[in-house]
This record gives sequence, C-alpha cells and structure tokens, in this order.
Amino acid sequence: MKIYPSAYFAMIGFIFLVSLIVMVPIIVLTGLLYLIPLPFVVLLLGYAIPKIIARDRSSKLDAEVPFAGAYISVMATGGLSPYASLRRLKDCPLLPQLAKTIKDIEVDVQMKGIDPVTAMEKSAQHLPSRDYRDLFLGYASTLKTGGDVVHYLLVRTETMFRDLAVKVKAFADRAAVLMESYVSISILVTLSLAIIFMTSTAFASYWHGAFTTENYLLYAYILVPLLSVAFIYLADAQQVHEPVSEWGPYKVFLATLPIMIFMLITMFLPFLSPDLSPPFAKPFMDFIVFLRQTVGLQQGFEASLGLALALIVGHAPAAYAHSYYARRGKGLESEITNFLRDFTETRKTGASPESCMENLAGRNYGRFTKHLSTASRQIRWGLPFKTIYETLRTKIRSWLALINLYLMVDAIEVGGGTPETMETLTRFSELLSSQEKEKKEMLKPLLIMPYIGAAILLFSTMVFLSFTQTVLYSYAHQAIPFSQFATIIVPPLILQAYLTGIVTGKISSTTVSAGFKHALILVVLAVVLICLGRYLTIPFQGFG
Repeated sequence: MKIYPSAYFAMIGFIFLVSLIVMVPIIVLTGLLYLIPLPFVVLLLGYAIPKIIARDRSSKLDAEVPFAGAYISVMATGGLSPYASLRRLKDCPLLPQLAKTIKDIEVDVQMKGIDPVTAMEKSAQHLPSRDYRDLFLGYASTLKTGGDVVHYLLVRTETMFRDLAVKVKAFADRAAVLMESYVSISILVTLSLAIIFMTSTAFASYWHGAFTTENYLLYAYILVPLLSVAFIYLADAQQVHEPVSEWGPYKVFLATLPIMIFMLITMFLPFLSPDLSPPFAKPFMDFIVFLRQTVGLQQGFEASLGLALALIVGHAPAAYAHSYYARRGKGLESEITNFLRDFTETRKTGASPESCMENLAGRNYGRFTKHLSTASRQIRWGLPFKTIYETLRTKIRSWLALINLYLMVDAIEVGGGTPETMETLTRFSELLSSQEKEKKEMLKPLLIMPYIGAAILLFSTMVFLSFTQTVLYSYAHQAIPFSQFATIIVPPLILQAYLTGIVTGKISSTTVSAGFKHALILVVLAVVLICLGRYLTIPFQGFG
C-alpha cells in the first residue's frame, strides 16, 4: 500500500468520526437502533483491509512463483543468472504480480546500489508469499555457500509444483464440501421456508404464524443473494487462480447490464410492486401479460416471467462470450505439451529450432495445429520467434498454453533451445498439464449436484403451490388471492436458480463468468417447470 501507516490510520479515524457524526442524528430522529454498529464497522474494515490486500497478494504470488521458478530454472540451464532471468520477466504480462516485484528489486539494484542477491533477499523477507521467500532465500544461501545453483533451482521448482498439485487436490475436496453446503443451506432452507410461508398463509384463519410476507421477501431478496456472495468469496479464497484472468465475458455482461436493468424495471418491478411502476412500463407489461396467456399460465405469474426474461436476455450474450473465449483455449494445454515433447525429441537429433518447428507443422495437434501452421509459415518468412509468439498471443486465450509458449520462445532466444533446456521445460509443462487434467476431472462431478437440487426445489415448490391453490379456492376466507400469492412465492425461485448457477460456475471452474452458462440453463429450466405447473394441479383437484 502506497501510504504511511500513520497516515492510513489517521484517514480511518477521520472516516469513523464523520460516520459517527452523521449516524447519531439519524438514529435519534428515526429510532433505528440497529444502525448503531455502522460507525464501528468502519474501524473493523480499516483494520481488515490491509490484511485482505496482503492475503490477496500472497495468493497471487503463490500462484505465479512456481512458473517463475520454472522460467528461472530453464534459463539457468541455458547459462543465464537468476537476476538476469528476473529482469527478462519484468515486462511479462503473464505474471503481473511478479513483474511488479521485479521492478522493485531493479530499483534497489540500480538506484540504491544494492547487489542483486541482497536485493532479492530483501524482497523475499518483506513479501507475504512463502514460496517466493523460500525460493530466493534458498537461492541466496546456495550461492553464498558455493552450492550447485542450477540443481537447487530445478529441485525447488519441482517441489513447488508438487505443492501446487497438493493445493489443487485439497481444493477439490473443499469444493465438494462448499457445493454440498450451499445446496443444503440455500435450496433446502428456501424450500422449507416457502412451504412454511404457503402453509401459514393458506391457513391464516386457523393458524397465525409469525412467518410473514415481509420476512419471506427479506429472506428471498436479501439473505439469499448475501449467502451466495459469501460462498463465492469462500470459494475464491481457497482456489488456485491463474495469474491473468479473461475479462471478455465480464465486458459483454456490463454492456448488456443496462438492458437487463431496464427490463427488470419495466417487466418485473411493476408486477411485484405496482406502486413502483414507471409510467413508460405499460407496453412492456402488456407484452408480459400476452406472454403469460400464450404459455397458459394463470394470473400472478407475470412477475416470474418478467424476471426470467430479463435474466435470460441479460446473461445470454455473456454466456456465449464465455463459451467463445473458452473454446479458444480449451484443449490447447495438453496439445502444446505434446508438441513440446515432440519438439524436444526432434531437437535431440541435432536439428535447429526452426527446422524442428517446420518438421512438426505437418502433424496433428488438435486445436493447436492451425496455430502451428501459422508459426511455421512465419518462420519460412524469416520472422523471429518473439514475433511468432506475439502473433499466437492474440489468437490463444489459455494462460497455461501461453506461459508454455513464452518459456519455449525465451529458452530458444537466450540459450538456443538446447536439448537440456528443452527437456527441463517439457518436464515442467507435462507436470502442469497433468495437474490441470486432474483438477478438471475432480471438479467435473460437482456440476450434477446444483442441477438436481434446483430441480427438486422448483418441482417440490410448484407441486405444493398447486396444492395451496386448491386450498385457497376451497376456503372462502383466504388471506390473499392466489395471483398475489404466486407473485410472492415464484419469483424467488427464479432468482434462486440464477444464483445457484453463478455459484456453481465459480466453485467448479474458478471463475464467475463460467456461472453465466449454468445460470442461464437453470433459469430456462425454472421457466419450463413453472409453465408445466398447471398440469401439477390435476392430482389435487379432488381436494376441491
């Protein structure tokens, strides 16, 4: 944090005093006593923010350091010192956190006159990453004692990759627990509270329960989203992230967000709360009523259809964008690893890197084949490997694929891509590819649970809602008409299905954007089950 500790705490104290001065009159005039803790929340956040930033930087560095160790090891086999290797990573966009750290080391060396080894030791002692500290403090100790630096770097890097594999396995186990907990808490609690609310409302003349409409709406529209955010945060805190994220799907989502908000205001809010209906919403409300009549639903399902339509329109482009960017990286990691192994074996025959590339261009490497053909064509034109890499970087969206190509190109540029250097690089690439495959296979079964849970929630609630409709029609003194009843009960089911998809994507694929697809499918599934709800009244017609 680019601020002195005393200045930071003074700023937090000032914000606390301002919030205290503002909140005291509000509490006195309104009598809202639950606002009293708000000023003290400022102090808690002020204390927690530096720790959160340090933990975030630590997790990002821990994810980058094994790849930096692999890079330094590969360069060391080519005769380049670790400090010179680090300087080459200074402008690497694939390792952004490490690049910032290297710039600080370079400032100490060039501006303060500190020798490189001491500067790396100083950096390792102050940064909150254990892997970073162990790597460079061990390197400095090995260098000072006259040990084999190249051997140390290779062994230490392999150890870090094994530790990374352990972290991946541990998260897969925790991810299953997170998914089970979320489905149990959100789906089952929602189902239980919905049944309690429907029962207490249907039999309001005989039982005056304490679970009111306000309580149910508070849970459905406030507590459920907060619970989903909490699980997303828990998953994010325990996941092993790629250093560089793909922001394309989020940009598409932000572009369509105004459309979704407009549709919520005109197609959902007027039916949920007619008092908040804007004057220009009439044509859109008429369209929702027409849509409800077309699918054969009763009055009261307009809010549900409006919410579902807004979520579908708002997330369909983002879901497609995620699939599009995923296709540009899917399958490339393993194919590039196979290419590196073939490249290494061909290099051992004595062929030049350029000849190896051209000889391998005719083989089938799946999705990577067309990119390899482009690279081979550029080699025949006499372009350097760095230019070829920049061309591939614009066409490939997989971070793991790009870091492998980056290591290969730099290994060729620095040391000519000797067989020993390429063997080291290929071994690390195979280890990475194996870890990635294992992670995907371990997380794949998690996708089944939320779909089953959401289907159970929707089906059970719609069955009970059909039964409740019969009860409301059977008793003359029902508390509220069925149309209002459906308006209160059904939209939260749509929202619950949507949030379940977002959480599923985050836990199973480590990115929120992966949840756009699951959320879209679950919302469509919810609409289908709601439209089929009228057939669920048949078993209960005898109660009338």
